[in-house]
Amino acid sequence: MNKSRVEAFTDAVLAIILTIMVLEIKIPESTHLSAILEEVPYILSYAVGWLFIGVAWYNHHYMFSKTKVVSRRIFWVNNFWMFSTSFVPVATAWIGKDINARGPEIFYTIVYTIWSIAYALLTYVIISENEKSGHPEIANDIRSMAIYIVLTNWKLSIVEIVIVVLILIYMPALLLVLVTLQIIFVGARFNADSDKLF
Repeated sequence: MNKSRVEAFTDAVLAIILTIMVLEIKIPESTHLSAILEEVPYILSYAVGWLFIGVAWYNHHYMFSKTKVVSRRIFWVNNFWMFSTSFVPVATAWIGKDINARGPEIFYTIVYTIWSIAYALLTYVIISENEKSGHPEIANDIRSMAIYIVLTNWKLSIVEIVIVVLILIYMPALLLVLVTLQIIFVGARFNADSDKLF
């Protein structure tokens, strides 16, 4: 398949998703600065969603710039990842209505979990297809990405599950802790020589 077409389609879908998310921020009726405080829960969930999508887009671009092949498997797994990403605005808007409500918290967690699985699967399939087509060096480059290590390391997965359970109990403070920890971990793995941000 034409790699640039898949990249362009993915970029367009992600741009639409991010646009939908920002349009959910309601303009206050009042002209007082304090009126925006009602939107703080949504702005917090919007910032988290933007962070996840931004990090994923950067890594997606890195993987696709490296890969030599875009197979039918890569195309469909990429579609599955975009499909899971398309639920982020819904989860963000719902949790923004009441950041302490149990239903939106659970839905947000489900969306994030499916999104993470889809992204890990996409990375795995790109690695696999490059190995099958005789490009092990590309597979190794992608395998060494911090986001792939985070999503596929079972010890880190257990820590994330514990944090997610705590988030369900102590939302929203721990949601911010989770994001901060991910930024610190991924930032610590920054490797300027290999042109990998995350």
